[in-house]
Amino acid sequence: MATKRLPEERLPSQQPAPLEDRVSRRLADALGMPQICRRRACRRTGRCTAEVSTAGEPACIGVLQDCHRELFVAQKRVAVLCAESFSAWQGLPEAVGPGQSFMLRQGACAAVSALCEEQAVRPAVRGWLRRIRLPPPAPPPRSIAGAFERFGEFLPEEDDGGQ
Repeated sequence: MATKRLPEERLPSQQPAPLEDRVSRRLADALGMPQICRRRACRRTGRCTAEVSTAGEPACIGVLQDCHRELFVAQKRVAVLCAESFSAWQGLPEAVGPGQSFMLRQGACAAVSALCEEQAVRPAVRGWLRRIRLPPPAPPPRSIAGAFERFGEFLPEEDDGGQ
């Protein structure tokens, strides 16, 4: 008679992080945050290894200027939307214009990277990628191109003309 085996419990260090935390870390990687992070482990590995705050941001994002932080938050929303599209086995939303195409493609890359951290999910992600249509590659829109080029750099505050 065959004996039933109890499911093996994973060690806490082997537990995958929640999807939104993984998306935040992979997005930080895509935006080059490990190179300017204060954490030595992030700089050494070239990957975000920071704990994610309750706001869903790695610690290094907290030191960014407002314009860069807003860019991170907007891009994270798009990446989470892409990851949720995979979870629901849906296609990506249509991008209207090159700006949305750029943001959607960046978000999809961060989402796929986060999803592929789990070995068991990789075949399903590959199948999903074959089935969906990614937006065509596009440069960042003019409104945020400068922020992407200088992401994470501290810029001098602009003088308001003494008013």
